[in-house]
Amino acid sequence: MPSAISVYPVGQARLCQLPLPGGQLLAYQRLGPEQAPAWLALHGGPGSGAQPGLWQAFDLQRQQVIAPDQRGSGRSRPFGSLRGQALSALIQDLERLRESLGLRSWSVMGGSWGATLALIYAARHPEAVDALVLRGSFRGTRREVVRLLRRFWPKAPARPANGNGPRGALDPRQIRPAQAGALLQRLSQLFRDGTVSRASQRAARDWQAMEQAAALHGARRAWRQAGEPEQRRQLKSAWQALRPGQLRRRLERPDWAPPLRARALWQKYRIQSHHLAHRCGLAPGQWQQALQSVADSGMAVSWIHGRFDTVCPPDNSLASHRLLTERAGARSRLWLTQAGHLGTEPLNRLALREAISRISHD
Repeated sequence: MPSAISVYPVGQARLCQLPLPGGQLLAYQRLGPEQAPAWLALHGGPGSGAQPGLWQAFDLQRQQVIAPDQRGSGRSRPFGSLRGQALSALIQDLERLRESLGLRSWSVMGGSWGATLALIYAARHPEAVDALVLRGSFRGTRREVVRLLRRFWPKAPARPANGNGPRGALDPRQIRPAQAGALLQRLSQLFRDGTVSRASQRAARDWQAMEQAAALHGARRAWRQAGEPEQRRQLKSAWQALRPGQLRRRLERPDWAPPLRARALWQKYRIQSHHLAHRCGLAPGQWQQALQSVADSGMAVSWIHGRFDTVCPPDNSLASHRLLTERAGARSRLWLTQAGHLGTEPLNRLALREAISRISHD
């Protein structure tokens, strides 16, 4: 198994801001030589912000990376704002950023929700995108969301016999697909209020626990089903590093984001619940239409997906790759890795590096 990729120091990033209409600020980090070929790196979430793990697969001696915190996320201000969260506005932000940097075009890498944003952006602005690398692609369907909620949302605490337990606690574990829209609207409304309530704090903690449980499950399955002893050892180590008990001892590593405080957690899931309640802004059939537009442009597309991804079904990438390969002139490659969802898992990271390197040398 190839050696692990080293993590680039946080200090290499240059922090910048781009004013947006309406007084908002888009924060972004810029790494690598400014004369080098440019890559736009889009974080998942939504609502999380760009972290150093996002650019571990790049060669920062030969490539420059621009990593924005999408509206209301990370260092962008105001943090947690729902203004301008429409998909079309987020795409316009990327074009404003490219033009402000004086770039004719760039390649785009996105993971999870970032892959969704990258694909739609490339379909609308093919002249601005040289190539796409999409990791753990997410289509924003209710089926994906229900699958995640039912498997990994924490069990609601039992109310004590005296009846003084929490009222109205959400329990999405029993949700049926037909109820998904109503539940997501309820979650979105819970976070929409301008103040942090006990109910929204509890929901934010449960949501974070769900994400952690899903990531751990995928990484554990990758380790348990690996064949080679050395691969099993490295994948087990990667799984152990994700466990909550290891987090405090690893905060000095730049690929780990520090734990969010209660209000920051609420602000993150305020944005995320908004997007999920609105199907991430995707109309029926829009994903397929975007694939067709990308295929017609002749753009190179690389798909990277963990076999054991419990957040985004691997078939998202498999079916999209098949659709592209059926079209004349389309350029599509697929890496199906021994990994779960996270881009920082060893084999996802190595596949990202290979895909980016191939595009850079094509």
